[in-house]
Amino acid sequence: MLGELVAQLDRPEVVEAVLATLAPPERDHLERHAARCSMRIEDFAAGAVREFLETADDDLWMQLLTVMRRADDPGLAAVQSILRWASTPPMSR
Repeated sequence: MLGELVAQLDRPEVVEAVLATLAPPERDHLERHAARCSMRIEDFAAGAVREFLETADDDLWMQLLTVMRRADDPGLAAVQSILRWASTPPMSR
């Protein structure tokens, strides 16, 4: 599930496959964030997921668990949600 997917995020093709499941505006926003950080989008996305896993508070984890519980593919749904969170300005969350 989530652990397996996160463990594979060091492989650019895995990150690219996840990014391909995002809506174009979400991916575009992530690409802009990555460019501002002078990073490839694959590296930025993998880093964003790892940062979330290390720093998310209990409220964010509860939201993530709810998303996972409702999803057909909980790991993918979790990573998609994390990437959406990473691409959303803090004031909009």
